[in-house]
Amino acid sequence: MRSLLLILIVLPQVAPADPFEKLRQEWARDLHEKRVEASTAFYAADAVFIQPDGARVKGSAAIRSLYEKVTSTFDSSLNFSSDRVELSGDLAYDSGTYTETLVTRATHKSILSKGSYLTIYRRGKDGKWKIVEQMWAGPLISSQNAQR
Repeated sequence: MRSLLLILIVLPQVAPADPFEKLRQEWARDLHEKRVEASTAFYAADAVFIQPDGARVKGSAAIRSLYEKVTSTFDSSLNFSSDRVELSGDLAYDSGTYTETLVTRATHKSILSKGSYLTIYRRGKDGKWKIVEQMWAGPLISSQNAQR
């Protein structure tokens, strides 16, 4: 018994891996590579995307339309820094900060955006996590000519 207790005390405490890290990275990569269907497949059919200006885009068809417009207008480079992930049954949330550089395809001007995000996930009957609510908040920081 003492040996078991000593082992448990001596072993380093390892925090559980972030279950959404891979999902976040795949989603950002799909957006960067303009794979609209792959990007929007991360959303539940009844998902809501809340834009930085507070506008709500409801449902997978509307979210897909938004992504089509965004990917045809901009090239995106997006990085996440998750601050907190909590799971409770079939619901989870991921909260953190992001930085994104958007390059307007028509003018080659770049826009830097930094801010916070909140993503709420729901686990489906198939065991897969889908985004049910996603919110971005942050100002556009600068605009300049992008280097090609």
